[in-house]
Amino acid sequence: METEYEILKEEAVPLIKAKELLKDIDEKTFEQKVAFEHTKKFSKITLQKANELQKELGSLELRKLKDEHIIKIIDTMPTDIEELKIILAHAQVPFKDEELPQILDIVKKYEK
Repeated sequence: METEYEILKEEAVPLIKAKELLKDIDEKTFEQKVAFEHTKKFSKITLQKANELQKELGSLELRKLKDEHIIKIIDTMPTDIEELKIILAHAQVPFKDEELPQILDIVKKYEK
């Protein structure tokens, strides 16, 4: 028997935030358990650092840097320009080569 759920809010969040949300659920469904294990394995920074990084990247005056790009950057924490290019490859408006180091310099401040 399937349980019905009402979606109250839908938003993209970094893995570490999903981990914190799932952590508070006492009786997790199978899907929630799998998702929680995934977040534990692949989260790369703390929630505090993720929030700060999200805020700092969001404050850049790059209109083409969308929330979904910022979330993916936080989840993967690219270490070089090539990794960053892969993350941003599907952007509707391509990033200029001079914009990428600016993004990467901010990311590097939040590495573990």
